[in-house]
Amino acid sequence: SLLRSPTKLGKLVSGMVHNNNNHNIPLSVKIRLGCEADSINVQDVVQTLREAGAAAVTIHGRTAQQGYSKAADWDLVQAVVQDGIGSGVPIIGNGDILTHYEARRRMAESGVDSVMVGRGALN
Repeated sequence: SLLRSPTKLGKLVSGMVHNNNNHNIPLSVKIRLGCEADSINVQDVVQTLREAGAAAVTIHGRTAQQGYSKAADWDLVQAVVQDGIGSGVPIIGNGDILTHYEARRRMAESGVDSVMVGRGALN
């Protein structure tokens, strides 16, 4: 539900990044495109996370409402990558990665720094 409140999410991440007792532990954040199809705000959320000091952001290419019912939207993931060129915050793509061939293709096509395999690893 923090996707509905990017400002609150940003404050939470900033607090975790800047108040970790000088351990300098990198913080990564995994999000979805948004909560519902009519409230996709992934680009704003990722920008907020970059500003808050997240070390990396993993984007699952579906909304929370979609669950696993539709194909992941890698075009939106790619748009986020393009928005953040030069930001220094790696973007990790997630969704519909079932083989190493798909992983390499998604990385090449979207420009993500890496991919995360989820349910696909169970097949």
